[in-house]
Amino acid sequence: MSTTSRWLFAALIISCTTSFTAGEETISLFDGETLNGWVTLDDKPVTQGWEVVDGTIHIQVQKQRAGYIKTTRTFENFKLEFEWRVAKGGNSGVKYLAKESDSNRGRRYYGCEFQLLDDQGHKNGRTPSKTAGALYDLYAPNAEQKQLKPVDEFNHSMIVVDHGHIEHWLNGKKIVEATIGSDEWKTRVQQSKLKSVKDFANGPGVILLQEHLSEAWFKNIRITPLEPGPSTDTTPAKDPEATQTSEPAK
Repeated sequence: MSTTSRWLFAALIISCTTSFTAGEETISLFDGETLNGWVTLDDKPVTQGWEVVDGTIHIQVQKQRAGYIKTTRTFENFKLEFEWRVAKGGNSGVKYLAKESDSNRGRRYYGCEFQLLDDQGHKNGRTPSKTAGALYDLYAPNAEQKQLKPVDEFNHSMIVVDHGHIEHWLNGKKIVEATIGSDEWKTRVQQSKLKSVKDFANGPGVILLQEHLSEAWFKNIRITPLEPGPSTDTTPAKDPEATQTSEPAK
């Protein structure tokens, strides 16, 4: 094979590979060094309460609340992976499909939430739908599948949103499954504090990290947008980090 032929063959292989993976390129939402790509809820640079330490996003405990931070981009169908831990007695969360909406509690950011919690040390640990891994206030995690790490170790989580179908994964196990707009979904929303939120979980929204006056750490935050249009993949999502080992906290 001539040199020219080899180059053409290599280009063809690269072209085919690129086409095959189109629409599923993984995007890093945290570079491990800066808070680039994250802003406050009023779209200002993050300057208070949040810092980057040892390759993690760290929420500091301060007298004045640091507030939530959000991505500068919106997402609708995706697989979001991240590692997290909270301090003893800690409480935080990752919201998704979040956007400003009106409710009887005023105008603020509302969205679905993957609850992050020290189940043993926080009062919310007594309410299943508010424990770690829950779709907060709506769906409790599957207790038989849930395997939560000690507070000094990082958990691996994955959120899948695929055309209204939601999955929460924790340390390699699927612990929550729900469908936006289903009869069950509507009933649960009406029975929650979210019942007055307009267009709750409808359409694209930002990814949001919560601050609840307790320390939390996040790292390896990455998102894979899924193809637009009706989903044809009926294969259950698999957690690619199911066999990973956790690191001690820093």
